[in-house]
Amino acid sequence: MKLIKKKNVTFLLSGGGSNLYQILKKNLTSRKFNVISIISNNLISKQIKELIKSNELEIKIYEKVSNLKPKFLGDCEIIFSVGYLKKINSDIIENYEIINLHPSLLPKYKGLMTHKRMLINKEVKYGYSIHKVNKYLDDGEILTQNQRNISNSSEKQLGMSHKRFEHKCVFKDLVSFLY
Repeated sequence: MKLIKKKNVTFLLSGGGSNLYQILKKNLTSRKFNVISIISNNLISKQIKELIKSNELEIKIYEKVSNLKPKFLGDCEIIFSVGYLKKINSDIIENYEIINLHPSLLPKYKGLMTHKRMLINKEVKYGYSIHKVNKYLDDGEILTQNQRNISNSSEKQLGMSHKRFEHKCVFKDLVSFLY
């Protein structure tokens, strides 16, 4: 039997962390990787903190980090950005493997306000991309994409559908990348 070493993962986020919460919950039962730290340039949600505390997980939490530095990353092997809205400095990009969850089917709609731009351009599909991070915004090698048909014309409804879709699928896509 071949033993597979679990990867050490650090997560970056800026928002509420609903995707990260789903990833952490799913990893509790499958234990596919080790989460060693979570870094946010804002506050991390009470829901995520409670999940960590109630399951006695040894995860370092760094909040309100305005400048990402190697000292926060510890011995991580992969950094996964799930809604991190800050530029990552080139020193980190050059020395760590970083993947990003982006809320569009790249190469279209790099940057922000993806749903609004999709609706304005009358796109028929929405989805997300997981890609490697390089020095250019949302430009690295695409590792995987997942898509669905757009079934409404409301930016708010599209955003909610998109989040549900990501919550359902992103963990599986992340795990397939790790192995």
